[in-house]
Amino acid sequence: MNKNLRLFMCLLVVGAGLDGATAFARSDQYQVTGGRVIVVCPLTVGGGFEAKTEAISGQVSLGSEQPGSLDGAVSVDLRTLKTGIGMRDRHMRDNYLEVEKGPGFGTATIEGIKIEKLDGKTTFNGTFVLHGERRPISGSAIIARQGGGYSVEAEFPVRVSEFNIPKPTYLGVGVQDQVRIKIALTASAIATTARVRQ
Repeated sequence: MNKNLRLFMCLLVVGAGLDGATAFARSDQYQVTGGRVIVVCPLTVGGGFEAKTEAISGQVSLGSEQPGSLDGAVSVDLRTLKTGIGMRDRHMRDNYLEVEKGPGFGTATIEGIKIEKLDGKTTFNGTFVLHGERRPISGSAIIARQGGGYSVEAEFPVRVSEFNIPKPTYLGVGVQDQVRIKIALTASAIATTARVRQ
C-alpha cells in the first residue's frame, strides 16, 4: 500500500454494465470516492482483532496493453489504522509497520491489477507494496454497477513475514503470519464516455 491502495478495486468494474451502443474510452478513469479497509489479524493463541481505516484513495483506468489489466493504483494511509486499543495502535504503527521510517512506509498500495472479469464475482492479481517491499497478491472480488460508478468488495491474504515486518506481538501474544485484507469501496467516473457505432 504505497501510493494508492484500495482504488484498484474500483478499476475492476470499468468495462461492466454498458449497453451495446456505449463504451468507455481507454483513457476514461475512475476515482475512489469512499471505502473502508479491514485487516483481520488472527492471534497465535486463538481469537484475533481487526485494524480498520477509511483513508483509502486512488485512480484507475483500463490498461492499454492487455484485456483485464488496470492502470493506476489504490492506496491506504497506514497511519490511520485503528484496532480499538490506543497502545496497540501505536505499537503497530511505530514498531511493526514503521510508518515514519521513510518515503512510502506510511502507505500500502495495490498496483499492476489484472482482473478475471469485470462484473459480478471475480478473481484478481496484482502487486502489493508495503513496508518497502513489493510482492504479488491474488484474491477475490465482487463488482457491481452503482449509479454512475461501481462498488467493489475485495479480499486477499498477506503473509507479514514476506514484507520484512518484525513478527507482531502485543502483551506477549503473537499475531499469526497470515492476515487477511478486506476492502469495500465505491468509485466514480472522472472521464466522459464515448459513443461507439455498431
